[in-house]
Amino acid sequence: MRLDAFLKKTHLLRRRELAKELCEEGLVRVNGAPKKGSWELRAGDMLEFPLYNRSLKVRVLGIPEGQVPKGSQWSFVEVLEDKRLPVDEGPWTDPFAPPPKPPTQH
Repeated sequence: MRLDAFLKKTHLLRRRELAKELCEEGLVRVNGAPKKGSWELRAGDMLEFPLYNRSLKVRVLGIPEGQVPKGSQWSFVEVLEDKRLPVDEGPWTDPFAPPPKPPTQH
């Protein structure tokens, strides 16, 4: 199943367009590498992506067939990490990038 479709069907993101945008900007990572929305996802893959003021890291447990009721969305993913991001970070910063180095004084 496509990465952007998986994020939408499992209710991790509300809209597929949002999933596509995040993928195109390189903010959705599969097994540590940024992937496009057309990436074929498999069970066992690890996903990392920003979600508003949070950063989620989940493991794909299974690929859904058809529609997924909202209550059973967690049967397809296992949350490994749910990290809050500081509010002052903008929505378009990469939460996975290393922190900036302090300026050096000469």
